[in-house]
Amino acid sequence: MKSPIQLFVALAILLATATVTAQVYKWVDKDGKVLYTDIPPPADGKGAAKKLEIKSGSGKTEAPTPKADAAKKSNDKDAAKSPPGKPLTLEERNKESEKRRAEQAEAEKKAAEQAKIDKANQERCKEATRYMRDLETGRPISTTDDAGERKLLDDNTRAAERTRTRNVMNESCK
Repeated sequence: MKSPIQLFVALAILLATATVTAQVYKWVDKDGKVLYTDIPPPADGKGAAKKLEIKSGSGKTEAPTPKADAAKKSNDKDAAKSPPGKPLTLEERNKESEKRRAEQAEAEKKAAEQAKIDKANQERCKEATRYMRDLETGRPISTTDDAGERKLLDDNTRAAERTRTRNVMNESCK
């Protein structure tokens, strides 16, 4: 049987190896070629190197390629607003992010309102259908007037109620 200390040490080793990261630099040489290396580029002052972090425990150990970067930029809505090759500033990215959040919140609000309207229409449809069934059975239906007296529906009132209920059903039972 393994001791708890051995299990703890084994777990610590596994966790430590899962978070190992490698330093990768992306830079453009004097000939215009994009290079990916684990050694910092020479400090000649011609363009800045971008330090990339690659996690070895993630299953993806490949450095991004220029084609992948170009595809990502072409799919990005923000890329259309900035000149080619020029990344968006932090302020521009924040504005776009806020705009997307506001649009998403508005869409969620509209969806919630529509769901509320749909639910109310379903209830109205259900009640109108039940009332129409009662009207069509021919059994006596009573209502209460303003004075609080009970009154039975006569044939003309029943026909008017059927027409009104049909209109309600046409509007809410879509």
